[in-house]
Amino acid sequence: MPEETLNSTGQNTIRPLFITILCIITFIGSIVGVVTNIKGYINAPEEVENITSGKTKTQLKKLFSPDNTSSEELVRIGNLNVENYKKFSIGGIASYLLCLVGTVLIFKLKRTGFYSFTLGTFFNLITHFLLFGDNFGAMGISIVGSLALFVFVILYGMNLKYMEDVA
Repeated sequence: MPEETLNSTGQNTIRPLFITILCIITFIGSIVGVVTNIKGYINAPEEVENITSGKTKTQLKKLFSPDNTSSEELVRIGNLNVENYKKFSIGGIASYLLCLVGTVLIFKLKRTGFYSFTLGTFFNLITHFLLFGDNFGAMGISIVGSLALFVFVILYGMNLKYMEDVA
């Protein structure tokens, strides 16, 4: 059942159920992203050690290893170090906060929320490439997360007709 929301002119506007569901999923995902990146910033030395030492055995790591057999040896992945991982975590926090603000505004059917969400999505991907280059093995999960966010940008974009411009 669509919910009604009060727009800036004082009229009730019906929020489609699809936007409500997208906002709830995005809200939860953004909070998880902020918490995960805060944890990543705090535990940066351990996270980098786990990624580079072979303690984490992921399919992505096996895919990018040169001989696909040794997973116990030290792996040097792009520019992955503690300093860059902390910068990446800060960028992730900022990105997910932009997405969170955008989600709240979209829930209120404000078009500026879409722009905030889109900016946060691009900021997440740009932060990855600035710190780690095009090496997908460095932080492959962030690429997958960014691609998922792009799907949400497209879904929100298809529903821009329900959102109002804020003057």
